Amino acid sequence: MKEIENFLPIEDFKKLQNLILHLDFPWRIREAMTDLDKNIYFTHSFFNDCKVNSNFHEEYIIPILAKLKCVSLIEVRANMFLNKVFHKSGWHTDFNFNNLTAILYLNNCNGGTELQINEEIKFIKATENKMIIFSSNTKHRVCTSSDVDRRYILNFNYYSNEFK
Repeated sequence: MKEIENFLPIEDFKKLQNLILHLDFPWRIREAMTDLDKNIYFTHSFFNDCKVNSNFHEEYIIPILAKLKCVSLIEVRANMFLNKVFHKSGWHTDFNFNNLTAILYLNNCNGGTELQINEEIKFIKATENKMIIFSSNTKHRVCTSSDVDRRYILNFNYYSNEFK
């Protein structure tokens, strides 16, 4: 597991943050993150099923993928969690391949991500412009915030030769 503070240059991060946190950003509702929870949350798909799904992909996502040294992309999506309808997701893995998950936190809050690493639980607090990278077969779960109404992330699933 790797944590990188100030992952993007501040100007690039603020541009991305302003896009995704804007009131008119297009979201789709999801009824549950895992089979074990019934938390409602919202997503915006940038890339999935081997195709680009968002007009924002090239300008905002491609530079991040280059920085992650992505060699093949599986999925990229933004998630928005409302603390009134989302608390903690069930434990889950994104994929059971030899690939990576990266989460870029888009706002500061007391929520974050819990990871199960070597039978221990590690909590990563959501701090804007922090990127965490871990194996996609690592069990993890979303912990929403109680100090802000909404928590925002970008979730990447990809292959890289740089980090395993």
